[in-house]
Amino acid sequence: MKFPLWRRKQDEQLDDEIKSHLEMAKRDRVDRGASPDDAERAARRQLGNVTLVKETTRETWGWTSLERFTQDLRYGLRCFRRSPGFTFIAVLTLTLGIGANTAIFSVVNAVLLRPLPFPESAGLVRIWEYSPSRDYHRNAVNPWNFLDWRERNRSFEQVAAMLGGPVNLTGSGEPVSVPATRVSPEFFSILRIPAFLGRTLLPEEGVPGQDQSVVISYGLWQKRFGGERDVLNRKILVDGMPRTIVGVMPAGFSFPHDKADLWIPLPIMRTEEWRRGRYLTVLARLKPGVTLPMASEDMTRVAAQSAVDRPAYNKLWSAEVIPELEDSTIHVRLPLLVLLAAVGFVLLIACANVANLLLMRGTGRLREIAVRTALGATRGRILRQLLSECLLLTLAGCAAGIAAGYWGLQALLAALPGDLPLPRVESISLDARVFGFTLLVSILTSIVFGLLPAIPLSRVELHDALKKGSLRGGVGTNQKYRRAFVSAQVALALLLLAGAGLMIRSFARLISVDPGFHPERVLTMQVSFAGPQFEDPAKQVEYMNQLLMAVENTPGVQDAGSIHFLPMTERISGSCFARAEEPQPTPSASPSARFLIISPRYFNAMGTPMLAGRAFTQSDRIGGSSIAIVNRAFVQRFFPGENVLGKRLNVCWTIKNPVEIVGVAGDARQATLRESPQPTIFLPSAQAPMDFGTLVIRAKDDPRQIVRSVETAIHGVNPDQAITGVQTMEEVVSDSVAQSRFQLLLLTIFAVIAALLASIGVYGVVSYSVTQRTQEIAIRVALGASRSAVAGLVLREGLLMAGLGVVAGLAGALALTRVLRTLLFEMSPTDPVTLVSVSCLLLSVAVVAAILPARRAMRVDPVAALRYE
Repeated sequence: MKFPLWRRKQDEQLDDEIKSHLEMAKRDRVDRGASPDDAERAARRQLGNVTLVKETTRETWGWTSLERFTQDLRYGLRCFRRSPGFTFIAVLTLTLGIGANTAIFSVVNAVLLRPLPFPESAGLVRIWEYSPSRDYHRNAVNPWNFLDWRERNRSFEQVAAMLGGPVNLTGSGEPVSVPATRVSPEFFSILRIPAFLGRTLLPEEGVPGQDQSVVISYGLWQKRFGGERDVLNRKILVDGMPRTIVGVMPAGFSFPHDKADLWIPLPIMRTEEWRRGRYLTVLARLKPGVTLPMASEDMTRVAAQSAVDRPAYNKLWSAEVIPELEDSTIHVRLPLLVLLAAVGFVLLIACANVANLLLMRGTGRLREIAVRTALGATRGRILRQLLSECLLLTLAGCAAGIAAGYWGLQALLAALPGDLPLPRVESISLDARVFGFTLLVSILTSIVFGLLPAIPLSRVELHDALKKGSLRGGVGTNQKYRRAFVSAQVALALLLLAGAGLMIRSFARLISVDPGFHPERVLTMQVSFAGPQFEDPAKQVEYMNQLLMAVENTPGVQDAGSIHFLPMTERISGSCFARAEEPQPTPSASPSARFLIISPRYFNAMGTPMLAGRAFTQSDRIGGSSIAIVNRAFVQRFFPGENVLGKRLNVCWTIKNPVEIVGVAGDARQATLRESPQPTIFLPSAQAPMDFGTLVIRAKDDPRQIVRSVETAIHGVNPDQAITGVQTMEEVVSDSVAQSRFQLLLLTIFAVIAALLASIGVYGVVSYSVTQRTQEIAIRVALGASRSAVAGLVLREGLLMAGLGVVAGLAGALALTRVLRTLLFEMSPTDPVTLVSVSCLLLSVAVVAAILPARRAMRVDPVAALRYE
């Protein structure tokens, strides 16, 4: 296609001017000392570049926008091929940022954003009891209150109760302990998941006497029954009771925080047996058109009526309704969002780094941009060309980022602790939403690191840019932008380092806490023995004593005891109490405390000291004087300054008579290391027997060496006794802080990457500045400036940028690290030691990054440098 006559004349004039200018450049090179052949080759190379610029800048009248865009991309590819080092560094930087965001967003998407794997899962809610006066939120539900909710609510299609715990499975192979959940028959109807084989529970199976059915998981069907399709109607023994398998659930079926392999009917009746205690979990499905606020208001009404009917038990108690997805992720939501914000900061730092690279590269292209402008290219045309090059980098970074994100996700999943309470971990993968997120992040990245440097580069002064022939042209034009980008990188890196520093100090304090017991050389294992043969409490006591005696007589065992809920497992039980001379305690009005059921040698096995009085003994049995031990926290809160030995309490437990306090034990942390010791009442297992418990065995040497012999001793008492949860107490304590440790590890990795990227940014800008200011440095040296003064000049530039970033980062840290308050242990989010330490660390990194350019500046030869001027 031909150009208009005026355009062809303009091109001819520009060609003459360009050729004349190149001739002058060739003569200038010869004057500087270059050979005529080298000067000729350099001039021809520069002429070729200018010709290419002219050809790709020329706007013909018939071209479409797509053709122009394609042309820009082709030109950008040629430019990047000529700068492989720059391209590699830019793409690698983007890969780090985009890959980290892809990996973490995959987890956030699967855990927090993806709907639960049930039909119309948005209608699933949990209902909890709570007491505003005692700050009890998400408390388990009383069985009678559950019946009230089911009968009186107006908001739910169905309401189901759940009660989890291990059971012994016998009658088909070796005895095993299997995680099970007792559920009311509505459970499966609420989830709307049919059985893979057979059926689920029927409504009539929620009645005592009709509850002999059982539904098993797909995994148990495969492992225990070999996937045989005739498993239906087969009889198995669950805790010694015969039950009939009526259904097999589909593969992958599970409920959040419920890894059950058996589902057993849970018949709840208005009998005295079900009247006391709060221990049920309640699931419900909203009716169509009912919103969450409407359901909450309805349940508040129902709970208020229950308080009127049973004020001794329900006064000051109410109900709260929480969406199932929110409830199942409540403990991991904030940590995951913090990690997502952290990788977001890493991506912003990567963008700032690439923007700086583009600015430094663009300063060397000012002449090219000036030629384009002289040939008639508009500012918008220049911007489009620069943005198209950024798009190419983005696409390459996006592709590499997805690959890096995939491998990073696999490494992340492989590194996950086994007991990390991360729901739906099996569904974490790269899906369409993750790819869409990655593409969106890439587009935003292209805009951020492309548009910011492109705007100042497009404001080229035509006359000055064509006049200056060296790379040093245009130094001051974009210097402030480069420094601003570096300061922004340092500020963001400080935010991440501050968060990581706070987490490190918090974790160090957490693991140094005295738990109140000595976990060294302690072995733990769980046993349960429910069934018809253990319905008599005396039988339970006798059986547990036989197990403990057999274990104590095992070679290598020093002491053995039992407790119904092991410390550091976040499992606790509590109830009310009152002094014997006061009215009978009621859950709504009386003070409450933790309750633990222990055997006589428990404190010896755990290494918890007795501070006063005595421990339990074998003579403390059913029918004898009811006794109890309390901890120091109990005495300090309820009997300050008093001698509690001999005092009597009425407790809301299975013991009807007042219990006499016979001892005071040292404080121990029960739920987690984070929670300070709470007032606790210990009851002897001989007087308040349980049909389950955890054996605590102190070994003489390595506890792992006695596992097999202890199991043999237990099976010598009962060959059908299943054993589960075999761990050392040190492993239990370590698992209790697994989430904090893993979160700390990831945040530290991201912070280190951010600091490295920031240091690279400081190095790049300072190094480029030294190159740009070579003549200035040479003049300073020629006028008498010392080498140390030159080095100080360069170091000050690096420190100035880092200092501005540190100041901005500290301001941001003071505001943003408050989000970490709930994740920290005994640590203020504005801890001055941490903030000062990370600030000094970043300033030190900046100094190190500026040392190499400073040394290069010290070696500038003024004679050689000024010779070309």
